[in-house]
Amino acid sequence: MHGKFWHIAAGMFLAVSSLMGSEPDSSGIESNPDEGGSAEIHWSIWGEFYDESMIFESEEDNVFSNSHIRQGLKIRHLPVINLFQTYILLRYGRDLHRDFWNNKTEVGLGLRTRFFKKIFFAPYAEYICGFYNKIPEGRPQPQARQYTDLRGGFIFWYGWDTWYSPASLITFPRHFIGEVYSELNYFRKDRDNIISYTHMKAGIRAVRIWKCAFVGYGAMYIMKDRNRDFWNNVAEIGPGFWIKPHPDVDLKFFVEWLRGYYYGIEGRDDNPNPQIFSDRRIGILLWIGW
Repeated sequence: MHGKFWHIAAGMFLAVSSLMGSEPDSSGIESNPDEGGSAEIHWSIWGEFYDESMIFESEEDNVFSNSHIRQGLKIRHLPVINLFQTYILLRYGRDLHRDFWNNKTEVGLGLRTRFFKKIFFAPYAEYICGFYNKIPEGRPQPQARQYTDLRGGFIFWYGWDTWYSPASLITFPRHFIGEVYSELNYFRKDRDNIISYTHMKAGIRAVRIWKCAFVGYGAMYIMKDRNRDFWNNVAEIGPGFWIKPHPDVDLKFFVEWLRGYYYGIEGRDDNPNPQIFSDRRIGILLWIGW
């Protein structure tokens, strides 16, 4: 049913992993062009861990938590393809209200590719086996506890930032930073739904106290789906603020104040919420890659 958090979390994760730059190559093999101008093909092991928790004021202060681990193999410099990745996936979600659509465990196999080195554009496909975690009686229940899903689509990301040197005490760098992130996803399980998600953020790294950065920004989120379900057809805009304690650790604490609007909602479920709403989100995000 309500899938908004999963798309926001997915978008923030992929933007964060992209902000980390190009993935480290654990194989230690350099890809130097040969005499014919082609690069050496090589492979390596890669992985990532992600965890995020958010409080949604618009959801009666519900607390959502989403974690996943990906572990797999990557191959670089194939003909045409810059990077090819295969992986196994373990994902776990939970919320305070125990809504079944947010409380599930998934395992699966996936692959994704990148054709360009300087542009983050990555088609992907995943096969998922999942089950809903136990929900107390008296709460809404899923039609079936176990399910399978076929998912696919593409991811696009572009960001800009300014290099900085950690301050000895306190500085006011006033660096302009931002990002544009978009994805288009197919979900076989959700009535063959196609869901698009885009967010744009731009702001100022205003203050740095030693290695801790304080950033103010403006954010816009836009979601749209083919089935016109209300939870997937919403636009939100508003200011935000995050604290990043250390430049080498992808850990952020953030808060956002958003104004939202439901549009194009002609799906089979009626929208129980006001068409125009306000929301405050408080969260923590951690990403580790290897």
